[in-house]
Amino acid sequence: EQQQQEQHHCHAIFHHTNAVSKSFPIPHPDIWHKFVTPTSREEESNRNNNNSSPSFWEQLLSSAQNKVTNNEQQNQLVNDVTVQFDDATTGAQELVKQCQLFTQRRDDTTAGKESTLLPENTMMEQEITQHLADVLSYFQAVAGNDNSNIKCQARIVSSIGKNGIKCPRWHADHVPVRLVMSIIGPGCEYIPHEVEVMGSSSNSRLVDRNALNTLDEDDTRIANDIIVPPNLNTEAVTSAKEGDAVLLMGRAWEDLSEGDFTDANILAAVHRSPLLSPGQERILLTVDLVPHS
Repeated sequence: EQQQQEQHHCHAIFHHTNAVSKSFPIPHPDIWHKFVTPTSREEESNRNNNNSSPSFWEQLLSSAQNKVTNNEQQNQLVNDVTVQFDDATTGAQELVKQCQLFTQRRDDTTAGKESTLLPENTMMEQEITQHLADVLSYFQAVAGNDNSNIKCQARIVSSIGKNGIKCPRWHADHVPVRLVMSIIGPGCEYIPHEVEVMGSSSNSRLVDRNALNTLDEDDTRIANDIIVPPNLNTEAVTSAKEGDAVLLMGRAWEDLSEGDFTDANILAAVHRSPLLSPGQERILLTVDLVPHS
């Protein structure tokens, strides 16, 4: 019960803003690229295929299949790993294990036997694990109001192309707080409170909060232009970079009387996924509190 109360008590870090970013430079990004590289069933099939020349119809069919395959490879969800933890180091270790970043970086001389990581890979694994542990611990300190053992959930998703655009529409999360960090690729786009209210009148914001909450519009582009006018986008929007751990205050921590959108209220952070090009790789880490049943 005490833990549940702490989850709903807003951390002091959000007393004057709703979005806080801290840089955690990504160690060994080349290792992380393994997590976003899909296994090609076509390549495996080709390796097992005989050397006989295909017929004309086989070549035609293969060409059509390759076009479909290439399009799928340009836009796909590759991996999705979720881990619950109350100890940041244990959670980081489990994430690295589940992501299988080092399972194939073994000493080939031990083929057929149980092998161990090469020394240089052991060091890289330790550095990547420590990096993740630092990020998870950072989230716990804020989400738990310095309760370092609060139950949390971390998720790492790797994708290629538009499948990595999880939430393209401006929105606010229905959680107390969420951490979003890009490991590979562009980070989320968000509008901090101090920018949203800057230069506005006492009853006006750069973000149309009524539209954010009630707009019935299926077209994401149209909806985004209503929620945040396009002429304000360039000045108002912060684009996170790789390694930027962005803490976004959610609706559960809003200090808001219903319908009161004055500047004095710190409201949930408005954010969205960045645009991605076909074939563009992205690995995203998100961390949340585990909701009570």
